[in-house]
Amino acid sequence: MPDHRPSSAVPGLAPRGTAWYYATLPLPATQRDALLVLQAWWRAVRAIPYTVSDPGVAGAKLAWWQTQLADIEHAEHPLLRALRPALDAAPQAGAHLRRALGMVDAELRSSRWIDWGAVHAHLDAGPGEIARAAARMTGCDARDVLDYAGALGVALARVGQLRDLGRDLRHGVIRLPVDMLATHRVSARALLAREDSAELRALLDAAVAQAGTALDAAAALRPPGLGRSARPAAAMTRIGHALLRELRAQPQSLLEQRIALPPLRLLWQSWRAR
Repeated sequence: MPDHRPSSAVPGLAPRGTAWYYATLPLPATQRDALLVLQAWWRAVRAIPYTVSDPGVAGAKLAWWQTQLADIEHAEHPLLRALRPALDAAPQAGAHLRRALGMVDAELRSSRWIDWGAVHAHLDAGPGEIARAAARMTGCDARDVLDYAGALGVALARVGQLRDLGRDLRHGVIRLPVDMLATHRVSARALLAREDSAELRALLDAAVAQAGTALDAAAALRPPGLGRSARPAAAMTRIGHALLRELRAQPQSLLEQRIALPPLRLLWQSWRAR
């Protein structure tokens, strides 16, 4: 029987030194390999709106992924071939992946959201679904676990949006909702131009604070008794809070550079997670 486990021949796996690499270390090898492949697949699909400027080409690439996922037994891409054993073992996870592709499709058509409710729905259809798929791949199918996973996926995505705010603005994309900009009297033009002002600083402070609140709310949903399978989620929660502390300390840097934690801090936060 062929060996489908990830190896150096599978492109896009989280390399040593990344948050996902350290967060998944406590898992059994088979589960960890599956989650590394899942994350790599999602990163490849999620990058389409950023790496393809022509909407027709972007739509065609996404349609190709949809076709590959629908017929995974004959998938050509090495990531999907490596992911197949995990999907065979947890067939319901495939539905979450298909719904996540729908989120990317929606983003090809619109990248502005009116309020946090719309942002939450958008992220729940993408990172939230990926987190639920990850839970199923580690053998967790209970509704309360899936709710916890989905909420944490959304909260971590909000942290990631702040981390990548400067990059998105350089691409002309505003992730913060329209009503939040209006509340803080920051125009879309001023935000895209990254013009420093007291209003902009207050906007960034509020966004960081709200992301922290979302992380806390997600963590509060963690069901008891999950044991080892919950360690990656706990590690990513700690890493998310550590990153938010860095963003609070240097909010203006959000507009200029991508702030990241060094590998030793990622390892430390992951090791302390329980």
